[in-house]
Amino acid sequence: MNTSGMVWVLLAAAALFAPYLPAADLTAEQIAEKATPSVVLIRVPAGLGSGFVVSNDGRIVTNYHVIRGAKQATVVTADGREFKDMELMAADPGHDLAVLRTGAHGLRALALGDSAIAKPGEHVVAIGHPLGLGNTVSDGLLSAVRVISPQRTLLQISAPISPGSSGGPVFNDRGEVIGISTLLISGGQNLNFAVPINAVKPLLDIDKGVALAAYVWPAQRKRNIPNHPLALLEDCPAPQLRVIVGNIQRAIDVGAPLYNQGNVEACYRIYEATALDLDKQIQACPGPRRALLDGVSQADKLGSYDDKAWAMRDAFDGLLDLAARKAGGTDGVAATGLQRQIPYYPAAVLDDCDGEGIASIGSFIGAAINSGAPLYNKGNVEACYRIYQGAIGDIARKVKGCPAAKQALQDGLGNAERQANWQGKAWALRDSFDGMIEAIQRGQGK
Repeated sequence: MNTSGMVWVLLAAAALFAPYLPAADLTAEQIAEKATPSVVLIRVPAGLGSGFVVSNDGRIVTNYHVIRGAKQATVVTADGREFKDMELMAADPGHDLAVLRTGAHGLRALALGDSAIAKPGEHVVAIGHPLGLGNTVSDGLLSAVRVISPQRTLLQISAPISPGSSGGPVFNDRGEVIGISTLLISGGQNLNFAVPINAVKPLLDIDKGVALAAYVWPAQRKRNIPNHPLALLEDCPAPQLRVIVGNIQRAIDVGAPLYNQGNVEACYRIYEATALDLDKQIQACPGPRRALLDGVSQADKLGSYDDKAWAMRDAFDGLLDLAARKAGGTDGVAATGLQRQIPYYPAAVLDDCDGEGIASIGSFIGAAINSGAPLYNKGNVEACYRIYQGAIGDIARKVKGCPAAKQALQDGLGNAERQANWQGKAWALRDSFDGMIEAIQRGQGK
């Protein structure tokens, strides 16, 4: 065979086997350049999240917790376009997934990979909008594939996830989406998780949606926090009381984010295990032991993990408040939050507020609670109050219009300033915040 013939044979062989050769890996920069136009910011009254386009008819995947409870949402594309008329095509709270449709055409869909073949050690890239800051790119490794239950698996990744990035895509080196950013555990380092993309694929076959404004969300839950007398702590040594408070706070720090991201069973199991472990550790504290076991017993009688998790959280918060009253030397409940005084703001308080203003107020309040409440639970009550106070100042300066809502929050601030201690001040502002959130929800028809 002459040289020319040999060349043709080699070219033919190359053409034959080319489809079986692995695609060249893309750099994080190449993935970002290709994918950023398809990653969107999602604004709802309670905060911000991310999402990404999965079909040319305007379908967008995000986390369920990003839009949970919302009657309106705004999708902002990378080029600044905004879409407000949303349909909810599918919702899967168990996997923390939701599919929206904007009705906009011409949006470019991202390629979806196969999360079933993803392996620990692979390079991954995450794109999202942490705290609403543009399209932010981070990269890392697929650290592990965590089987939480027979129905739920999570991808543990080292690429950072921050508030606002929830719902954003996680890519493999071929630029295919293999996961949806869903949560981080703030108590550890590089503990970030994504929902496998295969979990969302069945939701994409649904053709008929419901207008987001007409969707009926599950009712808001009413708390049942026990009001324990200080006598419950009789014979409970101070070191064991510190163990109780520390263990409960750690359980909440880990369990509450899991609950908020849709992993309700994991949250409940953490709370239950903490209560049972404490029962063994605090032998000299019969009152708190009884209160914790009462919480476990109450949870055992309930049918859903959602109800069980809240039964345990109510038991925990009752003991945390009791410990706070013990430390403050008072048995009054008005200053500690057990006897809430949530003001009733009529929906008309938002009449002079456009949708953008309402969303901004909800976002400021939601961010303040997310930052302040954990500090309160850790005992840094003044810091919690200062964060709440700062949020009201930000609303007054940065939100356009909304005079009645601003005045209502200023009235809450005035009430807080009249309280005698930091606990009373923090709870006065939290009451004002919760009253405003309820007004927003009533205005949305919830």
